Amino acid sequence: MATLYILTSKQFELLKLWSKGLSLSEIASKLNISRQAAHKGIQIAEAKVYKALMSAAKASKIEVRKIDAKKGFLVGWSPWLKNEVYITLSLRNGLQIWFKHEADCSNCTLRDDCKRVLLNEMEDRDVNIEGAEGMEPSRLAERLFSKLKEEP
Repeated sequence: MATLYILTSKQFELLKLWSKGLSLSEIASKLNISRQAAHKGIQIAEAKVYKALMSAAKASKIEVRKIDAKKGFLVGWSPWLKNEVYITLSLRNGLQIWFKHEADCSNCTLRDDCKRVLLNEMEDRDVNIEGAEGMEPSRLAERLFSKLKEEP
């Protein structure tokens, strides 16, 4: 998988702390930067994430329904598949596009890769799903994206 460098690791860290609800002062203290540098860094990072998510949606002909640049998550609609689409951006997984579908993942050659990426997304986003390790990727994706959609 080619890595897409949209943000620096520091920008990802800023957004991760910001999305967890830390104040600018707490983020600045934790990263040994000024409060102003934290604020500016978050603004720049959110703008880059927004642009990347929107560009991916546009390139994939996806109608945007909800976007959260702070969390690197977009919910869209595919008019040609008549189904939801989720776009994620994370440090470990880069930019990922997920098309909602019912599937038997047991015979898919991408099963293990999808499962690894989904488990990474859960860990990076501090999402807990009981029994995730034993779930097929399609079910795990459904549960993960449902939780992300519910978050304010």
